[in-house]
Amino acid sequence: MADVPAVTVVADFAAASDFEKKHTPFITLEAQLDRLLVNVEVGHEVPHPNGTDHYITFIELYANGAPIARLDLSPAVTHPKFCVPVSLPPDTILRAVEHCNLHGLWAYEVTI
Repeated sequence: MADVPAVTVVADFAAASDFEKKHTPFITLEAQLDRLLVNVEVGHEVPHPNGTDHYITFIELYANGAPIARLDLSPAVTHPKFCVPVSLPPDTILRAVEHCNLHGLWAYEVTI
């Protein structure tokens, strides 16, 4: 059986260190008529490096554990941020997970 990589979950973004903030996939929500726009950004307050030696390889978004979106990134030319319009019921837990090529998986959750 393959080893499952550990995920660092940041529960309180405001109390996170700069190292944690630069790796945490921060989620913001915008109401838009009959849907919700989910914005996910890595390096929300502290920019994450984006060179060939240190960068974000992907960002995934889950709703109550089910995958709903994924963005694969290339070093140097991309920015680790995306927006997804969704139609989800209240109390849905959104979880964003990102992968840093040097520091592994990081996650952040919000409830709609």
